[in-house]
Amino acid sequence: MQREVDDGDWLPCPCPIDVKSVDAPHRFAGCIPGIHEVLRRQGLLDGIWCLDPRETLSQGQAHEIDRVARLYPFLADDEFVAERVDAWLA
Repeated sequence: MQREVDDGDWLPCPCPIDVKSVDAPHRFAGCIPGIHEVLRRQGLLDGIWCLDPRETLSQGQAHEIDRVARLYPFLADDEFVAERVDAWLA
């Protein structure tokens, strides 16, 4: 199921559904902190803080982010970000 995605290429069918499974079991509680976590891992944010300090990752969400990133590496733009992060944050 892992493969590179070229322009105009379709993603594997279960991929979008599986990615949404990171937040769906918790009724999307923690979806903003989840996005922040991905950006933090890329070096774009220092933390996953939200305006509401009670809003944080749902139980098991970090594990699910790891799992999805491992199964679908072609969805991440980590290499693109890594090449530019220093200039963006300068």
